[in-house]
Amino acid sequence: MVRKNGMDPVELGIALIEEQLLALVLYASTVGSWIDKDKTPPDLAAANALLRRKRSRSEPQTHIEDGTPGVEGEALGVAQSWAAFHQDPQRLSVVLRVAGTNAILAVADFFEAHDFSELRTPEVQFLMRIRDAATSGNTFRIEAGERIPVASFNGLTITDKLNGSPLFDDGVTPGFVEFGDVAALLRYLVDHLRGAQTLISDGDAG
Repeated sequence: MVRKNGMDPVELGIALIEEQLLALVLYASTVGSWIDKDKTPPDLAAANALLRRKRSRSEPQTHIEDGTPGVEGEALGVAQSWAAFHQDPQRLSVVLRVAGTNAILAVADFFEAHDFSELRTPEVQFLMRIRDAATSGNTFRIEAGERIPVASFNGLTITDKLNGSPLFDDGVTPGFVEFGDVAALLRYLVDHLRGAQTLISDGDAG
């Protein structure tokens, strides 16, 4: 837990995880309002206001920073895949897996950058192991007999018996974790970092 550029990594970690947790809840709330109800899919054009970009022109070597809007779903090449996605019976698995994976990667990368990943806390090692699975095609890759630190959270334990198993539901095989497990893990990690922060502060005071 080394300070970089004078910033407290514990405070940065708490802020990052809380933002990720809030984003997961907002994402789930938005998705849950339509994905299982056979409603008309959301209009891609509604995203235009949030798809502003600094470089708004495609000419090479152009450095325009006027923030001009005008990026549409069609321009990003997702219109066709969006239509197919809404017909996919596994669409809920897809969107939850993507959101959960993004949160795992963001937090695990932060932990690695600030040496939190070296902690032998079972829940921290759990995070790092599900990160490995997320970056291996949603699949655990643990060789038989491979010695790994204890990695567990809320009754879930990672061992070599998971080798070849999916991290999240892949539409065919149930996953090792649910979307809610990721959110619960993030909440635990926030509390864990706050506890570490308190111990450090108490030690400094002593």
